[in-house]
Amino acid sequence: MSESPSNTQERTPLRKRLERAAGRLALRMLVTPLRALPLSVNQKVGRLLGGMLYYLLGRYRRVALMNLQLVFGQELTPAERRRMARRVFQHFGAVATEFVKLPGLRRDDLDRLVTVDGLEHLEQAYQGGRGVLLITGHFGNWEVLARWLTTHGHTLTVVARRANDAKTEELLRGTREKNGVQIVNRGGSAREILRALQQNTIVGILPDQNDADVFVPFFGLPTGTVDGPAQIHLRTGAPLLFAWCVRAPDNRFHVTLEPPEVIPPTGDRQADVERVMTLVNARLEAQIRRYPEQWLWLHHRWKASPGVFADGAEQARRIKMPSNRYKQEIQGRHER
Repeated sequence: MSESPSNTQERTPLRKRLERAAGRLALRMLVTPLRALPLSVNQKVGRLLGGMLYYLLGRYRRVALMNLQLVFGQELTPAERRRMARRVFQHFGAVATEFVKLPGLRRDDLDRLVTVDGLEHLEQAYQGGRGVLLITGHFGNWEVLARWLTTHGHTLTVVARRANDAKTEELLRGTREKNGVQIVNRGGSAREILRALQQNTIVGILPDQNDADVFVPFFGLPTGTVDGPAQIHLRTGAPLLFAWCVRAPDNRFHVTLEPPEVIPPTGDRQADVERVMTLVNARLEAQIRRYPEQWLWLHHRWKASPGVFADGAEQARRIKMPSNRYKQEIQGRHER
């Protein structure tokens, strides 16, 4: 049985409700004028907003600094990590403002904005007739990559996490659909993904967020990682096509499409899943090391990774359990 809106709101912490309300207000105030601005001005506004949010959003700033210390603690000084974190916020401020502008960009606009290497690899991936599993991350500007593909005649279905706030979800989904992208909510219908692959089209997945499906290396750490790309790849034989859309210093973008990969199954399903997701993490890590300011360090990536942070094992267990069962267990602990 689903929870009523009033019960859900009562169980949501006040801080989160206030954050979501502030986000809704910001969306209403900013989206329309951002769409009207020239792209170059839009990008400058985004960087300015991102720089402001670095100071205003203390929780996300602390997560970014914690992650940067975890990965680069021996390579960067605290001052260098703070500068990098601020540039990460600025980059994603620009990503956000560019996002609302994308539906108004036509193919000619994208061709002036984006250069592409590796189109032959995309054509090679199509040749098997099994569809294409396009793997990227919250890195560079993945939304520009999606818009470039759809304006150049490619059918694209993207697996996306539903936003917590209904108004934010409405904006995200509506904008992506205007970009020509078909959306499947993460955890939703596998049938839609399989249908898209059977039609020899592209399914895009961004598997770089916290989860506990499988624990494989990422920056040398045992990292909780989704296993969806591996499960789909092993089931369908659809090739993995790694794709990256990197921001250049002049705020143009360069897309790289790598040669497609097919990992033959060995019969040991768990080992095969781990092998595929190890490859996925390694390819993503290689890009992040080249352009560290263009990845989403403010996401709590290692939250469910046992042995990395103190509460990792508990977070991993929580993710793997049905939410109602976990709540009942916690309530039982408090009552004992």
